[in-house]
Amino acid sequence: MNVILSVFVACLVGCSAIFGIARLWAYLELVPTGQDRTDFFLTQDGWRLAIHRYVPEAAPKGKPVILCHGLAGNRYIFDMIPAPSLAEYLRSKGHDVWVAELRGFGQSAGPRLLLSDSDLRWGFDDHLDSDLDAVLDHVTEQTGKDSAHWVGHSMGGMLIEAYLGRNHSRKIASAVVIGSPVDFSKMKSPSFKRLLRMRWVLRLFPFNPLIPMAKCFMPLGGIAPNILSAYFCLENIDWNVARKIMALGVEFLSSSVLWLDMGRFLQEGKFADRSGNLYLQGIEQSDTPLFAICGTKDNMAPKSAVLGVFERLNGSCVTESLILGKDSGCLQDYGHLDLLIGTRAQKEVFPSIHNWLTRWDESLER
Repeated sequence: MNVILSVFVACLVGCSAIFGIARLWAYLELVPTGQDRTDFFLTQDGWRLAIHRYVPEAAPKGKPVILCHGLAGNRYIFDMIPAPSLAEYLRSKGHDVWVAELRGFGQSAGPRLLLSDSDLRWGFDDHLDSDLDAVLDHVTEQTGKDSAHWVGHSMGGMLIEAYLGRNHSRKIASAVVIGSPVDFSKMKSPSFKRLLRMRWVLRLFPFNPLIPMAKCFMPLGGIAPNILSAYFCLENIDWNVARKIMALGVEFLSSSVLWLDMGRFLQEGKFADRSGNLYLQGIEQSDTPLFAICGTKDNMAPKSAVLGVFERLNGSCVTESLILGKDSGCLQDYGHLDLLIGTRAQKEVFPSIHNWLTRWDESLER
């Protein structure tokens, strides 16, 4: 009994230390974001979501632009000092920018370690079935526009493609997906094999316990760069930015069900719900313009997995792609997160997004 008690106490102390260090590190790295206002609103199933508006100096031009983060992310991926800020860049070009945070992320309602009033178990379909409609409804109501552009990074892009696959294109003026894999039959990275191996851990906990551990030890990334190589092309990221985004831009607690959904996509090799229904089944009926961006060294979303959506579209809508790396004329190759916060992202990535949005704003105004 004494041995069991000692092991329990040691585990409790160890977990407390990990959570404490991770929280302290996030506090020490804290920086403000530059939004003009933050709105809160409810989804149909009662979750409170947050969205952050960046208003240009002159009257906004064209449709509003919604930026949506990926798995375990939040608003900081789009706006964090001293990293390049896509939100600030697009605002400076005259766009009305809205940075959305899905359930469980950032300032939206989410789980707490103790006495949580939020369900710890939500999955991909909860974001798809409830959060996207709520975000789009709020932005169009607030701006008086009938549609909005959607720019999604990683899972944020996967969600909008699945949304279009369900023939929900009425409120989407155009879509930009950045490092968003949808063809999981072509995902062979060692990073994904590690995710599959840890599924037994995710089934034991309502949240992913590996995230707090990673956040606790991430300051060691400067002397152990392999820790970061899954997320960045190391040649294209400043260490101070990498450290800060891992402290602030990766959520402390995120649903194990959501991670298990990603594991299921990888295990089955297809982008489908739990019943086996393909999310992109109806996307060939969409007429929403789609722009896909990927990096040549993106271990989380290789270009073959990102561009796989085009095989289903077959000319049903306007599509373009941009593969960023030295082979395409960039000074550096690009990984997953550095597509947005890389050293040269503002010069080599952001202008293409702005040009795409402007092109379709002008087309819709004709």
